[in-house]
Amino acid sequence: MKVRTPPPERRRVTVARPDGSTFETTQTVEFAPQPEPPRDWDLLSTRAAVGMVLALTAVAVAWSTWSIGGLLHGGLGYLAALVFDLSWGTALILEWKARFDPDKRAFPQVLGWGLLAVTMGAIFWHAWPDLRYAVVGAVVSGVAKILWLGIMKHIEVSMTQRDRDDLRDRTSRANVRMAFASVDRAALRTEAHTAAVRRSLEGARPTVLELSASTQDTDPAELASAGEQFAEQIASTGEHPEPVREQIANTASTPPPTSTNTDRERPNMAAIVREQIANTASNAEAIANVLAIIPEANPGSVGAAVRRERRKAGPYL
Repeated sequence: MKVRTPPPERRRVTVARPDGSTFETTQTVEFAPQPEPPRDWDLLSTRAAVGMVLALTAVAVAWSTWSIGGLLHGGLGYLAALVFDLSWGTALILEWKARFDPDKRAFPQVLGWGLLAVTMGAIFWHAWPDLRYAVVGAVVSGVAKILWLGIMKHIEVSMTQRDRDDLRDRTSRANVRMAFASVDRAALRTEAHTAAVRRSLEGARPTVLELSASTQDTDPAELASAGEQFAEQIASTGEHPEPVREQIANTASTPPPTSTNTDRERPNMAAIVREQIANTASNAEAIANVLAIIPEANPGSVGAAVRRERRKAGPYL
């Protein structure tokens, strides 16, 4: 039995002094000889066969590309000729990936044979009418590719019907779990996107809601004037003006000059909202104007009504 001695290693070790302290040093660690496993001749022979077939395939691909490219008058015809060999290589890879599933492996096998026949036919056509050149040229490309089919047949996994059914059942359950995981990921992405959109839209209206909350008992005429200034400032600069906020907030502490007639008819909020939607370009202006007309209205209800009517009227600006 063959043995091999691993190379020594240098390691950092901790050494204790007599007084209890420690320090680190470097030591060389020697390893004992270890038995070497025998060569796996089956694996080596398989690697040798694959290497030889790879070399033959490279020659066959170059030959078929030159022949079919010449048949297509050269130039881009050589690139088009690669389609045949690349398609056959793809079918070979699919056959190898489906080696555990005979039903799934059947289609790549048929596809590989079909592409091989097409390639050999194109090479034969290119050399025609020289029959010897045509036959030998087609066989050169066919031999290498048929050898690949032989290797695939050699590594084919054989299983009993019971094992096939067991494998099919496990694969099915694994596919179900992967499908559920894919659906869950899509749902989480959609929910995260929806939450981000909601935060961005709600962030454009906090100042309006704060202003409306501080104007519950404000005189309608003063609130309307301040609301018009607020809307003009938003339309011209796109920002919420602080002076207008302070002006409206200051008017909240001033008692109304006249008492409100509680017996008069309550304004129709829906009609006022529709009128403001038709006359304003943004929800912020509409909410400010509605609260100026109906100061006792709930700001949240006004905002919801404005957004609902805006969706009915058209896209949000």
